[in-house]
Amino acid sequence: MASGEAVERAECGCCGMWEECTLEYIGWVRARFGGVWVCGLCEEAIKDERARLGVGVEVALRVHATFRETANAGPPIHLAQSIVQLIKKIMSSTSSSLI
Repeated sequence: MASGEAVERAECGCCGMWEECTLEYIGWVRARFGGVWVCGLCEEAIKDERARLGVGVEVALRVHATFRETANAGPPIHLAQSIVQLIKKIMSSTSSSLI
């Protein structure tokens, strides 16, 4: 980041994590994700959802956001179910890439 560039705090529309980024970078990310700024971790998860489901960015963003909400909902049993769902996704994408 060059000295003197305007920096702003950007909050992820999925997980709530925030980063300080240049206004140019924030605009670039928002343009790619339908006006929503997403952190690098969520960006990778959204890319995976797009590839796995063969859908566009907006659908993949909703799928990931729903998964995040489920993972953060209430009792530990929901967290365990979310982890199992994540493992199934990983295993299905890994096995399909081996074929």
